[in-house]
Amino acid sequence: MDYVGNFKEYISGININLDDERLILDINKIRLFNKDLAKSILEEPLTVIPLLEEELEKNYAKKIFIGLSGCFGEYFLSPRNICTEHLGKMVVIEGIMTSCSLVRPKLMKSVHFCEKNNNFYEKDYRDSTMITKLPITNFSYPTKDGEGNTLRTEYGMSRFFDHQSIIVQEMPENSPPGQLPRSLEVILTYDLVDQIRPGDRVRVYGIYKSLNHSGINFPKAFKTVVIANNIEKLNYEEKIEVSLDEIQRLGANENVVDLIVDSIAPSIFGHKEIKLALLLMMVGGNEVLFKNGGKIRGDINILIIGDPSTAKSQLLRYVMKMSPLVVSTTGKGSSGVGLTAAVVQDKDTGEKRLEAGAMVLADRGVVTIDEFDKMDYGDRVAIHEVMEQQTVTISKAGIHTTLNARCSVLAAANPIFGQYKQFLKPQDNIKLPESLMTRFDLIFITLDHSDTDWDRKISEHILKLRSIEDENAQLNQDLIKEFIKYAKQLRPVLTPEAAEIITNFYVSLRQNQTKDQIITITPRTLETLIRLSTAHAKVRLSLEVNTDDAKMAIEVFNNTFKKEEKTVKRIKTNGKENIENIMVVKIKEAILKIRENDKANFISVDDFMRDENVKGWNKEEVEKVLQELDRQDLIMLRDGLIIFMD
Repeated sequence: MDYVGNFKEYISGININLDDERLILDINKIRLFNKDLAKSILEEPLTVIPLLEEELEKNYAKKIFIGLSGCFGEYFLSPRNICTEHLGKMVVIEGIMTSCSLVRPKLMKSVHFCEKNNNFYEKDYRDSTMITKLPITNFSYPTKDGEGNTLRTEYGMSRFFDHQSIIVQEMPENSPPGQLPRSLEVILTYDLVDQIRPGDRVRVYGIYKSLNHSGINFPKAFKTVVIANNIEKLNYEEKIEVSLDEIQRLGANENVVDLIVDSIAPSIFGHKEIKLALLLMMVGGNEVLFKNGGKIRGDINILIIGDPSTAKSQLLRYVMKMSPLVVSTTGKGSSGVGLTAAVVQDKDTGEKRLEAGAMVLADRGVVTIDEFDKMDYGDRVAIHEVMEQQTVTISKAGIHTTLNARCSVLAAANPIFGQYKQFLKPQDNIKLPESLMTRFDLIFITLDHSDTDWDRKISEHILKLRSIEDENAQLNQDLIKEFIKYAKQLRPVLTPEAAEIITNFYVSLRQNQTKDQIITITPRTLETLIRLSTAHAKVRLSLEVNTDDAKMAIEVFNNTFKKEEKTVKRIKTNGKENIENIMVVKIKEAILKIRENDKANFISVDDFMRDENVKGWNKEEVEKVLQELDRQDLIMLRDGLIIFMD
């Protein structure tokens, strides 16, 4: 087949910008022009592409690379389903860039000078990552000429090109349940390097190729890579299977909020205020960008604290099913760099690579963190920047960069004392610093009620879920998912009337706050109210944030704020039993603080009695509490010593 003739005829009808280093060709248009040419490019790129690039260089007296775009049909793949039958073919891969190497110069031609005979020598270099019709060369570097004369390398006359390798991982939402996402290495060269960052969702066009083995022993498996010729960033949105009419019909329903809330985690009884907050979080507020480069986040962060077995983890799992983009992790299973980003060393080349963490991978989505209380203090500090500025700044191992992490954080935590102590502040129950607590827009407390009526209602609810009628009453999960995706794109504007209601409420909170208040009211609280009201307007598919949205935002905020205040005031009046509980809590706090500050394995009871948390208390009563903690295997009390347990 005359590839070159057909290609020459095709490019004669298109405009080529000679300032560009790469010519992007639409395979759809080539297919309409000549099916055989398009088929050859897809199935024989190693043969065809070098010939076409050579023709471009002849016609325009300049090296122009060819990149492709368009519909690739059966060659549209993911890192999971690409296999040996695709070797040597042109493919398209979609995924998340999770890791990238530094941009390095790669030698293309070396120039050497011999002082003895005053001659220059040149050597070309080609390896299996280069798309060329010429044979691969060895990379031995000449130091002497054929007569044994010493050669001096002229680096200024030698030619190099930029080279970078990245890892593209399968989309988390496309991975089969219970299986790890697959990854694939991609080689970027010339103008393609440094165009994307870890966490970006990309579509890579390139040739799937196996690399030559350079060792003595024959390998059991060859390394495979994609040699990229074009990269497109994705604002990743799955194709909406639900019709737009269905979405708009649901949004026009005056009870749309209640309908969706009732369909979120229907197997969980109660927690309606939390479900409403989760809906608003998945939709989100408006991100505000300023001309000077500053911004205010639009994503809503939520923390759920409470007793074990109060459906915290189940609520997180329902969000994973219903939100368009979710990355899930756990407190104990994640480090600070695992949540943000890490610099690691490549085991093959030894060079440093930048790997994205969970929050970077969840850019424009939601990251769920279960067992938030199990995270180490240093790891919690690492997410401060992400939760407000929504960026991850890396300055280590010679790498200085900033990655986007524009995501909502949904965290669940168990109290450090086993059960939630209602007479303590939330931060004292899970030992979170105030700076991190204020970064959560909403904090919910779930308690394990021991009540006959409550238990009966839960039983009736579970039995009711078994009925066919109740199943039909719930909205389809796919419809909710697509509705959230559609609503998230809207940008409603805050009306003056709504702004006045929010302002008045915020001012009253600031004026009335007390020293012992559970939640500190800061300017971040005002931003929270704006985000909540905007999200509520989005759920109504409205382009204006009206007074009803503002009132609903205040109600959602009060569901957390007033509930906590009421609980604390009630518990503080319950008499001696609670005083004893406070003593236990204070002693546990003192032990924990001593372990963190002194890094000691033990302390004498006498020294412990001088601690500010228990100073002035009756020693006999303190020893009784210590003996109880000993029986619970929390400490060992031996010969006047408190021995800390791991």
